[in-house]
Amino acid sequence: HNPDSFRSRHHGIPEDLNDDSHYHHHHHRDPKYDTSVQRALSWLVTQRETNWGWRNDTPKVLTALQLAPQEETAALLPTQLEMQLSFKQLEVEIVVLLWRHHEVPITPPKLAQYCLALSAMCYDPRQFHGHDLIGTLQHHEPVHDLEFAYATLAACSARAHVRKKQIRRLLDIANTAKDHNIDTVAMTILALRCIVTDHRHRNLQHSLRRPSINLARQQQPDGGFGNLYNTALTLQVSRLKGAVRYTGVNARCCSQALQDANEINNHWNRTAARSYIESKQDPDGAFTDPNLTAEVVLALSERGLGYVRNSNCGKFDSDYENHGTRLGLEDLTIGLYFMEIDGLTKSFSSHYNDSEIRNVTITYTLWVGSNITENVTISVTAPRNTSFYNIMQMAMEMDPRFSFEASEWPNGHYVHTLAGYKEEPMGYHYWLLYRLPEIPDPLAPPANQLVAPVGKKFLRDL
Repeated sequence: HNPDSFRSRHHGIPEDLNDDSHYHHHHHRDPKYDTSVQRALSWLVTQRETNWGWRNDTPKVLTALQLAPQEETAALLPTQLEMQLSFKQLEVEIVVLLWRHHEVPITPPKLAQYCLALSAMCYDPRQFHGHDLIGTLQHHEPVHDLEFAYATLAACSARAHVRKKQIRRLLDIANTAKDHNIDTVAMTILALRCIVTDHRHRNLQHSLRRPSINLARQQQPDGGFGNLYNTALTLQVSRLKGAVRYTGVNARCCSQALQDANEINNHWNRTAARSYIESKQDPDGAFTDPNLTAEVVLALSERGLGYVRNSNCGKFDSDYENHGTRLGLEDLTIGLYFMEIDGLTKSFSSHYNDSEIRNVTITYTLWVGSNITENVTISVTAPRNTSFYNIMQMAMEMDPRFSFEASEWPNGHYVHTLAGYKEEPMGYHYWLLYRLPEIPDPLAPPANQLVAPVGKKFLRDL
């Protein structure tokens, strides 16, 4: 028997993870973490709220954490479970924005932030629980050039279509750089760099040369570009590595990009810009606040905003290549995401010869409420390799108390209603799936570490 238990939870955060001492235990200052980026990341993690977000800066901070250099900062970064909980908070924040948009309109920069965060974490903002966030972003074109460039960067980073009219506006801004602020020009170049990665627009590469050189010439004697934000943004734009990476596979295009990048480097001092930024760091590792600190982390890391489109998403082992797309994080069932799972064989057959057993029995238990107001159990016999989603369908046919509703996604199913109880993200009312070695005891509820992972990890471990 392999009991699986669903349990309704009125607090989406597991109790033993809702404790500052727990989620900061591996972030104590270590003498060897003395680079500017490491100290900034360490400080950012200490600013996390008990709901796993960063107040108004959740999308910006999550983007920075996701793109941070793993090799140098692995011990400082949140664990996978902590990142997943923060991602759930990000989702809740987006849902609240959508829910209240009639009374509090969503501003393009805020929506662009959330879209970039979703893309960086390998989730398609065009398919957010039935909402096309990119479509919403592009529907109301911002008046201000900086906001427009930022919104276009977010759309391009999600691999959405950027219209020719929008590209023309970006080129107009880039070609009249002297009439615009440094941050506007830098963001415009970032957006155009992203667009150039699309093979249909590689011919625009040459259009980036002069605006980039003009931007580089804006560097001041102290190494900065007027202020910390401008300097951080310009550092992302002027990275040589990025200039080559963004050009795609066309050899002549890459050669031209390399030439342009070398010429741009003749007009500015990258080391002086880094020194300017690092001189502004507070003793505790911060750069004033979480928002600006996240911007600096993106600038000092090898991967900034321009890298989001090329994030390494959707890489699967050959055994389960067809089960989803753009699944970067190994999703947990806090909020109920389900993959179509074919990898159940391992645990069921580990002690048997493959020819000895063809069916397995699953004991499926439903608990409702933190105090378990309802408790029903059913046993389902099914062939090996059956996904748990199919087990749920079989249970529903056998007993209407196990009825459920789900929406279909590219990477599986999202179960939102079970036993007549619909999830309520606003109140942290979620369903959790536990994988247990025996039938659960209501007097001794299962520990949070038994919450079953899904996606890649579930496929490997089960």
